[in-house]
Amino acid sequence: MMKPEQILASSDILDKIESVCRRHFYAENDRNECYIFVLDSLKADNYKRLRAFKGQSKLTTYLYSLVNSLAIDFRRKRYGRRRIPTAVVTLGKWAEAVYRLVCWQNFSVDDAYDFLQVDGLFSGSYEQFQQAIVPIQKAPCRQNPSFMTMDDCGGGASQKMKDSGSNPLETLIKKLNRQRRIEAVKVIRETTDSLPENDQLLVRLVYGSDHPVRVAAKVIDLSASAARRRLKGLLIKYRENLLAAGIREL
Repeated sequence: MMKPEQILASSDILDKIESVCRRHFYAENDRNECYIFVLDSLKADNYKRLRAFKGQSKLTTYLYSLVNSLAIDFRRKRYGRRRIPTAVVTLGKWAEAVYRLVCWQNFSVDDAYDFLQVDGLFSGSYEQFQQAIVPIQKAPCRQNPSFMTMDDCGGGASQKMKDSGSNPLETLIKKLNRQRRIEAVKVIRETTDSLPENDQLLVRLVYGSDHPVRVAAKVIDLSASAARRRLKGLLIKYRENLLAAGIREL
């Protein structure tokens, strides 16, 4: 393993830290202060966090997770810990999940229903779901530094809050009806969980967090072209598993 001082002297590592801070913050000042906070935290106590690496995963994977956690720590120090409104909490775990998905992660209400069905958190029909979420839609949703409610997030159940045009996993299932889509989401999740750690990270960075392939490739020590080939093979695997599950409308 490289010495901690050498790790932080690497331009690739510094670029990764900068990239993570850009993803977490929009304001230039916040990004710069996040960058400094992460560097100072990694150097603290004679590089204690870096020395904690035990080699159980790739160093780049460990560093990405560590830097991401530190960026979240900085956000909490600056803006406070995000809390789900009490009015939502009293409705139960399913409501908390809806709030996190729609308010914090910018999924559509449609997406939230699908995820809840897959996770077994809501067993009712979509019409029942629409009625049940009315109190949640009235809850405040504070996104630093602006403030909005779920009603203002742009679109109802039929409108995506995330741009899925560049995500082939979503493109694969967008033509399915709701029940088949729920089944497909479950297959995709199970397939992702079965992948090797680096492949999971690649999929989640590119298709889950909208990182460019070249950035994700650096995180797992691949060239951009190799990462694209890897993604192509993984997409074939997803399609094969969907077909094996009887989802043939693809």
